[in-house]
Amino acid sequence: MTLPDTLSGDLMVARLAPFCPDASPPARLCVGLSGGLDSVVLLHLLATARSKLPFDLTALHVHHGLSPNADDWAAFARDYAASLNVPCSVERVVLTERRSHGIEAAARSARYAAFARTGVDVVLTAHHQGDQVETVLLNLLRGSGLPGLAAMPSARPLNQHTTLLRPLLDIPRDELLRYAQQHGLRWIEDESNQQTDFDRNFLRHKVIPVAAEAFPSLARSVTRSARHIAEAQSLLDELAQADLAHCVTEGAFLLGTSLSPLRLRHALRHWLAGQGLVLDTRAFDELWRTATQAASDSQPALIWRKQAVRRYRDRLYVTAADVRPGVATALVWREGTPDVVPAWRGQLVWQRVAQGGVAAAHLAGEISLRPWQGARTLRLRADGPAQQLKTLAQTHGIAPWVRSQTPLLYKGEQLLAWPGVGVQAEFQATEGEHGWLPFWQPDRPYQPL
Repeated sequence: MTLPDTLSGDLMVARLAPFCPDASPPARLCVGLSGGLDSVVLLHLLATARSKLPFDLTALHVHHGLSPNADDWAAFARDYAASLNVPCSVERVVLTERRSHGIEAAARSARYAAFARTGVDVVLTAHHQGDQVETVLLNLLRGSGLPGLAAMPSARPLNQHTTLLRPLLDIPRDELLRYAQQHGLRWIEDESNQQTDFDRNFLRHKVIPVAAEAFPSLARSVTRSARHIAEAQSLLDELAQADLAHCVTEGAFLLGTSLSPLRLRHALRHWLAGQGLVLDTRAFDELWRTATQAASDSQPALIWRKQAVRRYRDRLYVTAADVRPGVATALVWREGTPDVVPAWRGQLVWQRVAQGGVAAAHLAGEISLRPWQGARTLRLRADGPAQQLKTLAQTHGIAPWVRSQTPLLYKGEQLLAWPGVGVQAEFQATEGEHGWLPFWQPDRPYQPL
């Protein structure tokens, strides 16, 4: 598609067309309106494009409460949107991550969380070419990999229902300024943009202008490099997706494959991201080292916030970080009725079977659930050997954290069964008598999480 050369409503029409099908109801679009030059221009462009595309347009101003002028900015955003016949809402946010992540990151996180709550089809932000250059350079100086150096994509999913669109990402700020002046637009100036103790502002005011004097095409060159890197990352993602078909089974990541270490590392990163785990370089390197170098009979684990990556038998699993067992809990058996057990974060369910289950007579009265003990023994057949639970676990390939979170079923001090594994032979229903097989269902699966 050939796009218009100048910043205009026609440019917006061309860039919005894929997101605004000619159907009913019309697409719902929302502009992140800070009140600064960039978002003021974007809203004006979109308001102009409304007559040529089927979409409903709204605006959202996120009130961070960081500036003494924040209330005035919110009022300006409302008034400006109203002048274009665009409904504008204001959402006040609390920067809960301010201390641990810094003001800039906390404000950004709160802002995007607010965007995600809009429930619209497309959220549009006014990031321009200069913002992209700053992002690339910031990430380069921080040692980012390809995803960071690819910087901001022009479009990406914000959540399951909403797309985030940046239609001005290749437009220089000077062009936005020229457009605003030509149309007599007014905007606010955020005083914090002049504070060079913020990394982005330092680059904007102290580094990029000097570099641009020596390299006049700096902005175009950097953004072009970002596009090349984004393409390379997309190819690597496709490769990782193909590799995952060979190294993921039953929710686990297989370390023992024919893939080269480099491809296996990349596939592992991709798999972890799909599990909601985006590790920084230090954490990922530590995971890789322990997963590939720890003794074969050990079970190393990396705890990352509320999740963990654990190794068992040359496989990696993502689990909850907290895998502590429950406490001894008494139950009264009710024929066939599941027993919900909050202390164990799950429920005990029963299956009626013709043979091999627990005889109902042994379930009458009080039974109990207790923590796993590897030294206890279970005889699964009357003519078979009594085996330690630890041996049974190894035979069945049951990971240690699953053992600890699956309760044992007792009658008094006698072990009746290990739910999901087997029933003590002396308590099994006799021939011609129905029995009950216990199974344990955790509230959340142990592997994968």
